[in-house]
Amino acid sequence: MNQRKGRITQKRIYEHSLWKLSKLFRLRFWFLATKTDARLLSYVYLFATCFIAVMSLGIAAGFCSVNLIFPSLGPTIFMQFYAPSSPMSSPRNTILGHMIGCIVGLSFYWVTLHFGHLPGTISIKNIAILGVAVGTCGTIMGLTGLLHPPAASTTLLIVFGYLGSPLNIVAFLGASVFVSLEAWMVHKMAGVKFPIWAPDAPESAPRLQTKLGRLDLSKKDDSLTMEEIASRLASRQSIK
Repeated sequence: MNQRKGRITQKRIYEHSLWKLSKLFRLRFWFLATKTDARLLSYVYLFATCFIAVMSLGIAAGFCSVNLIFPSLGPTIFMQFYAPSSPMSSPRNTILGHMIGCIVGLSFYWVTLHFGHLPGTISIKNIAILGVAVGTCGTIMGLTGLLHPPAASTTLLIVFGYLGSPLNIVAFLGASVFVSLEAWMVHKMAGVKFPIWAPDAPESAPRLQTKLGRLDLSKKDDSLTMEEIASRLASRQSIK
């Protein structure tokens, strides 16, 4: 009898503990969004998650004794927590986009040194190199579909000489992986959909607005409206 009573008591303690634990799930974003102002909640969530991301980067940097906080990671953190559903915020686009930015930046940093210019100084030639570097980075991202706007600032930082050290480049790429993994974990706990690697759907082609109408580059030529045909002609794009 006492053994049975003991088992019942243990079961009640177990069930009570599970009930208390289940209350923590009420703090998840998807549940709170049904109980309060979702717009206000999204701003609170954005503030809290960005704060956590930067703090954890700083703690990891102190633990590793290596700098992991870089300016171009700021907009990356913002994008991943403000627009987690955007393909541009996915870990694949984030990590590979920044990798493209690093490769392009290092290439043009070498070009700057090769022509005898001092990186970080303001001159016509250096500004021209910076412009070509950012344009190259953006073009490669556009052609590969690995669109991540903060990667363009990575290119600028490297060409300017702020990340010239190989250790800083490796640390930066490691930090981008760390931030993406952290974003996935936080969104997972909050009940917010966020891909573990690639986005669910690729980024659609850009939509250009001209004076003659809107041009959707993702459409086939045979489905274009008259306004889009006029826009394509105005922007000197071929009509097949």
